[in-house]
Amino acid sequence: MDKLIFTMLNSMKSVQTKQMANAHEIANVVTPGFKRAYREEVTSRDIHVEGAFHSRAVPVSTPNNIVDMTPGALMVTGKPTDVYVQGEGALAVVGPQGEELYTRRGDIGIGFNKELVNGRGQILMEAQGGPIIVPPGSQLEINSEGQVTFLPVGGGERQIIGNLKIVNTAGVILRNRQDGLLEGDQPRLPVDVGIKLTTKALEGSSVNAIDSMVRMIELSRQYEMSVKMLKQAREVDSASASTMRMG
Repeated sequence: MDKLIFTMLNSMKSVQTKQMANAHEIANVVTPGFKRAYREEVTSRDIHVEGAFHSRAVPVSTPNNIVDMTPGALMVTGKPTDVYVQGEGALAVVGPQGEELYTRRGDIGIGFNKELVNGRGQILMEAQGGPIIVPPGSQLEINSEGQVTFLPVGGGERQIIGNLKIVNTAGVILRNRQDGLLEGDQPRLPVDVGIKLTTKALEGSSVNAIDSMVRMIELSRQYEMSVKMLKQAREVDSASASTMRMG
């Protein structure tokens, strides 16, 4: 009986974790460049009770936060500072502690301190490190190589102000942070000139709204089933105890 109860409680905990992950994905269904990041690993745990005739093995599911880098839909915007990162590439950003983090979000603009930022205000990193500061001017543009140019005040030829740091995440384990940025299992990834950008376009979220809604219903039913199983286990246990008292 205790094995059944342990299994059901573990199942309920697993479903709750999945529900939280699914709700987070639904909340970001329209966030540019958002990536799903949930997987579940199931292992077997052996429980041996001293003096018992046999050991018990119970399944234990452990969630992880590994990002699925499947590309989202390409959305053409026509804005010269919007970029879609091709393949498994990512843009490097300056983290809150100055560390290097990554994002697929390509809605780029100018921040409060004249640095290049994405739509969430996260500072984009230059290929050589540090932020890209935009001097006074107009008509900011980004090409497929990640080169950032602008027209200076008073006109003249376009000037280069920096190059976006574009990295290749193939073979790298990435995890989602609470701020939406991606953290790799390596401290810093090198620039990869083979990764290109599609300009004047954005990457949509990799979350499918319909699939997520269906999954939400399925998870609710799984949770209800686990609760019913616990109630039945309690009833069976009570019936067994009554039978033993009568005997």
